[in-house]
Amino acid sequence: MHVYLIAMKKRKKINLKFKSDNPTLSDAQINKHKNFTKLMHEYQRGTTPLYKTPLYKNKKVFLVLLLILLVLFVVIEVIEKEEADSNTTPPKTEQQE
Repeated sequence: MHVYLIAMKKRKKINLKFKSDNPTLSDAQINKHKNFTKLMHEYQRGTTPLYKTPLYKNKKVFLVLLLILLVLFVVIEVIEKEEADSNTTPPKTEQQE
Protein backbone atom coordinates (compact mmCIF):
# COMPACT_ATOMS: atom_id res chain seq x y z
CA MET A 1 0.00 0.00 0.00
CA HIS A 2 2.84 2.37 0.85
CA VAL A 3 4.54 1.81 -2.54
CA TYR A 4 1.29 2.57 -4.35
CA LEU A 5 0.94 5.90 -2.53
CA ILE A 6 4.49 6.91 -3.44
CA ALA A 7 3.82 6.05 -7.09
CA MET A 8 0.62 8.11 -7.03
CA LYS A 9 2.48 11.15 -5.66
CA LYS A 10 5.12 11.00 -8.41
CA ARG A 11 2.59 10.80 -11.26
CA LYS A 12 2.41 13.95 -13.37
CA LYS A 13 -0.67 15.32 -15.05
CA ILE A 14 -0.50 15.10 -18.85
CA ASN A 15 -2.31 17.74 -20.88
CA LEU A 16 -3.82 16.33 -24.06
CA LYS A 17 -5.05 18.47 -26.93
CA PHE A 18 -7.55 17.18 -29.47
CA LYS A 19 -8.23 18.72 -32.85
CA SER A 20 -11.96 19.00 -33.40
CA ASP A 21 -11.93 20.89 -36.71
CA ASN A 22 -11.16 17.95 -39.01
CA PRO A 23 -12.26 18.28 -42.64
CA THR A 24 -15.27 16.21 -43.67
CA LEU A 25 -14.53 13.34 -46.03
CA SER A 26 -16.52 12.45 -49.11
CA ASP A 27 -18.30 9.11 -49.44
CA ALA A 28 -15.78 7.98 -52.06
CA GLN A 29 -12.88 8.60 -49.69
CA ILE A 30 -14.63 6.76 -46.87
CA ASN A 31 -15.54 3.76 -49.07
CA LYS A 32 -11.96 3.56 -50.35
CA HIS A 33 -10.79 2.61 -46.82
CA LYS A 34 -13.57 0.17 -45.99
CA ASN A 35 -12.13 -3.35 -46.05
CA PHE A 36 -13.81 -5.82 -43.71
CA THR A 37 -11.63 -8.80 -44.65
CA LYS A 38 -8.44 -6.88 -43.86
CA LEU A 39 -9.96 -5.72 -40.57
CA MET A 40 -10.87 -9.31 -39.60
CA HIS A 41 -7.43 -10.58 -40.62
CA GLU A 42 -5.68 -7.95 -38.50
CA TYR A 43 -8.01 -8.66 -35.56
CA GLN A 44 -7.41 -12.42 -35.70
CA ARG A 45 -3.66 -11.93 -36.07
CA GLY A 46 -3.62 -9.56 -33.11
CA THR A 47 -5.75 -11.69 -30.79
CA THR A 48 -4.21 -15.11 -31.56
CA PRO A 49 -1.43 -15.91 -29.09
CA LEU A 50 2.01 -16.33 -30.63
CA TYR A 51 2.42 -19.85 -29.27
CA LYS A 52 -0.72 -21.01 -31.12
CA THR A 53 0.43 -19.64 -34.47
CA PRO A 54 2.56 -22.03 -36.55
CA LEU A 55 6.09 -20.66 -36.94
CA TYR A 56 6.03 -20.83 -40.73
CA LYS A 57 2.96 -18.56 -40.90
CA ASN A 58 4.53 -15.66 -38.98
CA LYS A 59 7.15 -14.18 -41.32
CA LYS A 60 9.15 -12.32 -38.68
CA VAL A 61 9.43 -15.29 -36.31
CA PHE A 62 10.34 -17.57 -39.21
CA LEU A 63 13.12 -15.23 -40.42
CA VAL A 64 14.57 -14.85 -36.92
CA LEU A 65 14.56 -18.61 -36.45
CA LEU A 66 16.18 -19.10 -39.86
CA LEU A 67 18.84 -16.51 -39.03
CA ILE A 68 19.64 -18.19 -35.70
CA LEU A 69 19.99 -21.57 -37.41
CA LEU A 70 22.26 -20.09 -40.07
CA VAL A 71 24.53 -18.51 -37.45
CA LEU A 72 24.68 -21.80 -35.51
CA PHE A 73 25.57 -23.67 -38.71
CA VAL A 74 28.40 -21.26 -39.53
CA VAL A 75 29.77 -21.39 -35.98
CA ILE A 76 29.75 -25.20 -35.95
CA GLU A 77 31.48 -25.33 -39.35
CA VAL A 78 34.21 -22.94 -38.18
CA ILE A 79 34.78 -24.96 -34.99
CA GLU A 80 34.97 -28.23 -36.93
CA LYS A 81 37.42 -26.70 -39.43
CA GLU A 82 39.65 -25.43 -36.60
CA GLU A 83 39.61 -28.87 -34.96
CA ALA A 84 40.45 -30.55 -38.26
CA ASP A 85 43.35 -28.15 -38.85
CA SER A 86 44.72 -28.68 -35.36
CA ASN A 87 44.57 -32.48 -35.78
CA THR A 88 46.46 -32.49 -39.10
CA THR A 89 49.38 -30.32 -37.98
CA PRO A 90 51.49 -31.71 -35.18
CA PRO A 91 51.87 -29.42 -32.19
CA LYS A 92 55.16 -27.53 -32.08
CA THR A 93 57.60 -28.45 -29.38
CA GLU A 94 60.36 -26.30 -28.01
CA GLN A 95 63.00 -28.25 -29.96
CA GLN A 96 61.30 -27.63 -33.33
CA GLU A 97 61.24 -23.85 -32.87
